[in-house]
Amino acid sequence: MRLSREDPSLSEEAESDGDGRFSFERVSPGPFELAIMAGGFATATFPGIVHSGERCTVPPIALVVASASTEVKVSMTRTEVAEAEIKDEEKQRVLGVVPNFYVTYDPAAVPLNRKQKFELAWKATVDPINFGLTGAVTGIQQATDSFSGYGQGAQGFGKRYGASYADLVAGTFIGSACCRHY
Repeated sequence: MRLSREDPSLSEEAESDGDGRFSFERVSPGPFELAIMAGGFATATFPGIVHSGERCTVPPIALVVASASTEVKVSMTRTEVAEAEIKDEEKQRVLGVVPNFYVTYDPAAVPLNRKQKFELAWKATVDPINFGLTGAVTGIQQATDSFSGYGQGAQGFGKRYGASYADLVAGTFIGSACCRHY
């Protein structure tokens, strides 16, 4: 407890007993403010005036539990931020069809780590549209007899398809996963 007075030299402090009672002896007349403090509780104040020869009894004061606030800042690691960016990139397609996984529209994008680059390259190479595009390119090569060493017929088409798909895979992994800097 603190008994504060206009004249700071007249201010006093006291501790309460086990039942919460306290007293101040020989308090000079005049205005006062009583502040009651306890750990974990909000400070309660009681203003009053003591008149000459008067004994002042303060009514019971109930302390209120102090309000507590805790600030929690939740943030993602760089890897988690990059993973979230990858999820957005995996939905990007040119004309709604052709994968466009290696583009981000975030000017402050977090760089992908090596593992993430290789995972994205894998997803690009096994995307069903790339199998279809490889088949279309192979069909054009077959029709124009490009790379005539492969021959014609199903066997020639298979060789052309395998070479075209291998080129796509190598280009994606080497050009996008190994050497690309984001």
